[in-house]
Amino acid sequence: MQITPKQYAISLYESTIKIDNVQAERRIKHFIAILKKNNDLSLIDKIIEQYYKYYRNQKNISKIEVSSANKLNPELLNKIIQKFNKQIEIEEKIDKSLIGGIVLRIDNNLLIDGSVKKKLNNLKKNIIKN
Repeated sequence: MQITPKQYAISLYESTIKIDNVQAERRIKHFIAILKKNNDLSLIDKIIEQYYKYYRNQKNISKIEVSSANKLNPELLNKIIQKFNKQIEIEEKIDKSLIGGIVLRIDNNLLIDGSVKKKLNNLKKNIIKN
């Protein structure tokens, strides 16, 4: 039976949650040896991604992704953070194709698309429709 990245991630999380750093380091080395034995080292990026998803879920932390054409100033990022009443992890991405404005995703779900690109696409659709 093939072990999925999610199963590996949950196993790693659960086996290291209530131990000290020295023990955690030993468990991680053992975990890597298991991946190597199972020829699953190529899954490491997916396992890490699933690990952080599971971690955030267990700790009730939402991941907010803010995409913009240029780096946002810290004051604006703080305002975005303050709008949420829970623990969040924020990731800022630069996407020059947005032209301007921002796109906000929470836990990989689109929340706000206030990009110039979106507005131009909507305008184009309205012009073609009429």
